[in-house]
Amino acid sequence: MPAPLVANLVCGSPWRNHDFDFARLRLAQAIYDLDGIRVDCHQDYEDDGGIANGDLLVSYTSQLPVTDKASMVLRRWLEKGGRWFALHASNSVAGNQAMARILGSRFITHPKYDTFRVQVTKADDPLLEGISDFDVPDELYCIENVTNDYEVLLHTRWGGEGFGGIKFEEQDHPMLYKRRIGDAGGGILYLALGHANRPFDKPFPHLPDQPDYRGPWDMPVFKTLVNRGLEWAAHRRGF
Repeated sequence: MPAPLVANLVCGSPWRNHDFDFARLRLAQAIYDLDGIRVDCHQDYEDDGGIANGDLLVSYTSQLPVTDKASMVLRRWLEKGGRWFALHASNSVAGNQAMARILGSRFITHPKYDTFRVQVTKADDPLLEGISDFDVPDELYCIENVTNDYEVLLHTRWGGEGFGGIKFEEQDHPMLYKRRIGDAGGGILYLALGHANRPFDKPFPHLPDQPDYRGPWDMPVFKTLVNRGLEWAAHRRGF
Protein backbone atom coordinates (compact mmCIF):
# COMPACT_ATOMS: atom_id res chain seq x y z
CA MET A 1 0.00 0.00 0.00
CA PRO A 2 1.46 3.42 -0.93
CA ALA A 3 2.39 5.80 1.85
CA PRO A 4 -0.28 8.43 2.54
CA LEU A 5 0.19 12.01 1.43
CA VAL A 6 0.54 14.78 4.00
CA ALA A 7 -1.66 17.86 3.71
CA ASN A 8 -0.76 20.99 5.65
CA LEU A 9 -3.92 22.90 6.57
CA VAL A 10 -3.26 26.50 7.64
CA CYS A 11 -6.40 28.00 9.15
CA GLY A 12 -6.65 30.99 11.47
CA SER A 13 -5.88 34.64 12.06
CA PRO A 14 -4.93 36.78 15.05
CA TRP A 15 -7.90 38.98 14.10
CA ARG A 16 -10.44 36.11 14.46
CA ASN A 17 -12.56 37.84 11.80
CA HIS A 18 -14.02 34.62 10.35
CA ASP A 19 -15.30 31.39 11.85
CA PHE A 20 -11.97 29.62 11.48
CA ASP A 21 -13.10 26.76 13.72
CA PHE A 22 -15.91 25.96 11.30
CA ALA A 23 -13.65 26.22 8.23
CA ARG A 24 -10.96 24.09 9.87
CA LEU A 25 -13.46 21.33 10.66
CA ARG A 26 -15.02 21.35 7.21
CA LEU A 27 -11.72 21.39 5.32
CA ALA A 28 -10.09 18.75 7.51
CA GLN A 29 -13.14 16.50 7.02
CA ALA A 30 -13.06 17.05 3.24
CA ILE A 31 -9.37 16.13 3.12
CA TYR A 32 -9.98 13.07 5.31
CA ASP A 33 -12.78 11.91 3.03
CA LEU A 34 -10.42 11.79 0.04
CA ASP A 35 -8.59 8.83 1.64
CA GLY A 36 -4.85 8.34 1.62
CA ILE A 37 -4.09 11.81 3.04
CA ARG A 38 -3.02 12.77 6.55
CA VAL A 39 -3.75 16.29 7.81
CA ASP A 40 -1.43 18.48 9.87
CA CYS A 41 -3.11 21.68 11.14
CA HIS A 42 -1.30 24.99 11.62
CA GLN A 43 -2.17 28.51 12.75
CA ASP A 44 0.34 30.14 10.39
CA TYR A 45 2.95 29.40 7.71
CA GLU A 46 5.96 29.46 10.03
CA ASP A 47 6.37 25.67 10.38
CA ASP A 48 8.58 25.73 7.32
CA GLY A 49 9.93 22.24 7.98
CA GLY A 50 6.46 20.74 7.96
CA ILE A 51 5.23 22.70 4.96
CA ALA A 52 8.40 22.11 2.94
CA ASN A 53 8.05 18.36 3.47
CA GLY A 54 4.30 18.19 2.88
CA ASP A 55 2.59 17.07 -0.30
CA LEU A 56 -0.13 19.74 -0.51
CA LEU A 57 -1.08 22.99 1.19
CA VAL A 58 -4.61 24.21 1.98
CA SER A 59 -5.35 27.56 3.59
CA TYR A 60 -8.18 29.61 5.03
CA THR A 61 -6.54 32.63 6.64
CA SER A 62 -6.88 36.42 6.92
CA GLN A 63 -4.35 39.16 7.59
CA LEU A 64 -1.82 36.62 8.78
CA PRO A 65 1.73 37.91 9.34
CA VAL A 66 4.33 35.90 7.39
CA THR A 67 8.10 36.13 7.80
CA ASP A 68 10.44 36.50 4.85
CA LYS A 69 11.83 33.05 5.60
CA ALA A 70 8.42 31.39 5.49
CA SER A 71 7.56 33.20 2.24
CA MET A 72 10.79 31.97 0.67
CA VAL A 73 10.15 28.39 1.81
CA LEU A 74 6.65 28.52 0.32
CA ARG A 75 7.88 29.78 -3.04
CA ARG A 76 10.64 27.17 -3.28
CA TRP A 77 8.18 24.42 -2.36
CA LEU A 78 5.79 25.56 -5.10
CA GLU A 79 8.60 25.78 -7.65
CA LYS A 80 9.47 22.15 -6.89
CA GLY A 81 5.92 21.02 -7.70
CA GLY A 82 3.93 21.80 -4.55
CA ARG A 83 0.33 22.90 -4.97
CA TRP A 84 -1.53 25.35 -2.76
CA PHE A 85 -5.34 25.49 -2.59
CA ALA A 86 -6.12 28.88 -1.01
CA LEU A 87 -9.65 29.84 0.00
CA HIS A 88 -11.51 33.08 0.66
CA ALA A 89 -9.45 35.54 2.75
CA SER A 90 -6.14 33.74 2.24
CA ASN A 91 -5.12 36.58 -0.08
CA SER A 92 -5.90 39.22 2.55
CA VAL A 93 -2.20 40.01 2.96
CA ALA A 94 -2.03 43.80 3.30
CA GLY A 95 1.56 44.95 3.69
CA ASN A 96 2.98 41.57 2.68
CA GLN A 97 4.35 41.98 -0.83
CA ALA A 98 6.01 38.55 -0.99
CA MET A 99 2.81 36.63 -0.24
CA ALA A 100 0.80 38.65 -2.74
CA ARG A 101 3.35 37.88 -5.44
CA ILE A 102 3.17 34.18 -4.60
CA LEU A 103 -0.62 33.99 -4.52
CA GLY A 104 -0.96 36.25 -7.55
CA SER A 105 -3.60 38.50 -6.00
CA ARG A 106 -4.37 40.69 -3.01
CA PHE A 107 -7.74 41.30 -1.32
CA ILE A 108 -8.99 44.89 -1.60
CA THR A 109 -12.54 45.00 -0.18
CA HIS A 110 -16.02 43.55 -0.53
CA PRO A 111 -19.57 44.90 -0.49
CA LYS A 112 -22.04 43.76 2.16
CA TYR A 113 -22.83 40.06 2.40
CA ASP A 114 -25.40 39.28 -0.29
CA THR A 115 -26.45 36.78 -2.94
CA PHE A 116 -24.80 37.17 -6.35
CA ARG A 117 -24.35 35.15 -9.53
CA VAL A 118 -21.11 33.31 -10.25
CA GLN A 119 -20.43 32.62 -13.91
CA VAL A 120 -18.30 29.94 -15.51
CA THR A 121 -15.39 31.57 -17.33
CA LYS A 122 -13.60 28.50 -18.67
CA ALA A 123 -16.16 25.76 -19.18
CA ASP A 124 -13.67 23.32 -20.71
CA ASP A 125 -11.48 23.15 -17.60
CA PRO A 126 -11.77 19.72 -15.90
CA LEU A 127 -12.24 21.38 -12.51
CA LEU A 128 -15.55 22.80 -13.79
CA GLU A 129 -16.94 19.71 -15.50
CA GLY A 130 -20.71 19.63 -15.00
CA ILE A 131 -20.77 23.03 -13.28
CA SER A 132 -22.89 25.85 -14.69
CA ASP A 133 -23.56 29.41 -13.50
CA PHE A 134 -24.94 29.55 -9.95
CA ASP A 135 -26.19 32.02 -7.33
CA VAL A 136 -24.35 32.11 -4.02
CA PRO A 137 -24.79 33.88 -0.66
CA ASP A 138 -21.34 35.17 0.24
CA GLU A 139 -18.97 38.10 0.40
CA LEU A 140 -18.12 39.23 -3.12
CA TYR A 141 -14.36 39.65 -2.96
CA CYS A 142 -12.75 42.41 -5.01
CA ILE A 143 -9.09 41.56 -5.51
CA GLU A 144 -6.04 43.15 -7.07
CA ASN A 145 -4.31 41.17 -9.82
CA VAL A 146 -0.70 41.40 -8.65
CA THR A 147 1.12 39.15 -11.14
CA ASN A 148 -1.17 39.30 -14.21
CA ASP A 149 -0.49 35.67 -15.04
CA TYR A 150 -3.36 33.65 -13.60
CA GLU A 151 -6.12 31.85 -15.49
CA VAL A 152 -9.64 32.77 -14.39
CA LEU A 153 -12.08 29.84 -14.16
CA LEU A 154 -15.07 31.48 -12.42
CA HIS A 155 -16.06 35.14 -12.20
CA THR A 156 -18.87 37.46 -11.20
CA ARG A 157 -19.78 40.81 -12.72
CA TRP A 158 -20.38 43.64 -10.29
CA GLY A 159 -19.97 47.35 -9.77
CA GLY A 160 -20.66 49.45 -6.70
CA GLU A 161 -19.17 50.46 -3.36
CA GLY A 162 -17.31 48.17 -0.98
CA PHE A 163 -16.31 48.65 2.62
CA GLY A 164 -13.95 51.54 3.16
CA GLY A 165 -15.83 53.59 0.56
CA ILE A 166 -13.92 51.95 -2.30
CA LYS A 167 -15.93 52.18 -5.54
CA PHE A 168 -15.77 49.99 -8.63
CA GLU A 169 -17.13 50.42 -12.12
CA GLU A 170 -19.09 47.37 -13.27
CA GLN A 171 -16.49 44.75 -14.18
CA ASP A 172 -15.64 41.05 -13.90
CA HIS A 173 -14.19 39.88 -10.59
CA PRO A 174 -12.35 36.51 -10.43
CA MET A 175 -13.93 33.95 -8.09
CA LEU A 176 -11.68 31.00 -8.98
CA TYR A 177 -8.31 31.06 -10.71
CA LYS A 178 -5.22 28.93 -11.29
CA ARG A 179 -1.64 30.14 -11.35
CA ARG A 180 1.32 28.05 -12.45
CA ILE A 181 4.60 28.45 -10.56
CA GLY A 182 7.79 26.89 -11.90
CA ASP A 183 8.09 24.03 -14.38
CA ALA A 184 7.41 21.07 -12.06
CA GLY A 185 3.61 21.26 -12.01
CA GLY A 186 3.31 23.42 -8.92
CA GLY A 187 1.03 26.38 -8.46
CA ILE A 188 -1.90 28.13 -6.86
CA LEU A 189 -5.63 27.45 -7.01
CA TYR A 190 -7.52 30.33 -5.39
CA LEU A 191 -11.24 30.19 -4.57
CA ALA A 192 -12.61 33.55 -3.39
CA LEU A 193 -15.85 32.07 -2.07
CA GLY A 194 -16.41 30.62 1.39
CA HIS A 195 -17.24 33.23 4.00
CA ALA A 196 -18.36 32.01 7.44
CA ASN A 197 -18.75 33.86 10.72
CA ARG A 198 -20.49 33.65 14.07
CA PRO A 199 -22.04 36.79 15.61
CA PHE A 200 -18.83 37.51 17.55
CA ASP A 201 -16.47 36.90 14.58
CA LYS A 202 -16.10 40.48 13.33
CA PRO A 203 -13.38 42.72 11.89
CA PHE A 204 -13.21 44.97 14.98
CA PRO A 205 -14.28 44.07 18.54
CA HIS A 206 -16.13 47.36 19.09
CA LEU A 207 -18.56 46.72 16.21
CA PRO A 208 -22.03 45.28 16.90
CA ASP A 209 -22.51 41.54 16.62
CA GLN A 210 -23.48 40.42 13.13
CA PRO A 211 -25.76 37.68 11.78
CA ASP A 212 -24.47 34.12 11.75
CA TYR A 213 -23.37 33.42 8.17
CA ARG A 214 -22.39 30.05 6.71
CA GLY A 215 -22.05 31.33 3.14
CA PRO A 216 -21.98 28.61 0.49
CA TRP A 217 -20.51 25.83 2.64
CA ASP A 218 -23.60 23.62 2.49
CA MET A 219 -24.21 24.15 -1.23
CA PRO A 220 -23.47 21.07 -3.39
CA VAL A 221 -21.64 23.18 -5.98
CA PHE A 222 -19.34 24.66 -3.34
CA LYS A 223 -18.62 21.23 -1.89
CA THR A 224 -17.75 20.04 -5.40
CA LEU A 225 -15.39 22.97 -5.94
CA VAL A 226 -13.67 22.31 -2.61
CA ASN A 227 -13.31 18.59 -3.26
CA ARG A 228 -11.90 19.16 -6.74
CA GLY A 229 -9.58 21.83 -5.39
CA LEU A 230 -8.22 19.38 -2.84
CA GLU A 231 -7.83 16.70 -5.51
CA TRP A 232 -5.98 19.21 -7.67
CA ALA A 233 -3.66 20.12 -4.80
CA ALA A 234 -2.97 16.42 -4.23
CA HIS A 235 -1.97 16.03 -7.90
CA ARG A 236 -4.99 13.85 -8.52
CA ARG A 237 -6.25 16.25 -11.18
CA GLY A 238 -4.25 17.87 -13.94
CA PHE A 239 -3.20 21.49 -13.93
